[in-house]
Amino acid sequence: MEIAMRMALWLAAACALTLAAPARAERPDCGSFPDTRSRFTCYENVSRAPPEPEAAAHSPGAQGKSMKMNARKRHHK
Repeated sequence: MEIAMRMALWLAAACALTLAAPARAERPDCGSFPDTRSRFTCYENVSRAPPEPEAAAHSPGAQGKSMKMNARKRHHK
């Protein structure tokens, strides 16, 4: 019974840490790496990363969707 309680406690702690952690990590400062090879690797990895949600909201496709939604809202008034 004692082992089950310990396991339940660790599971609860792991769940709490998972929920408390931020969903996205910050972008690294590639200029802070000591050598050129590390900096270029950092820049390459950052360029392959998916776009930020704020940047995706300003894409041309997202604007078209918001314009359509605004048009729908105007017709419902």
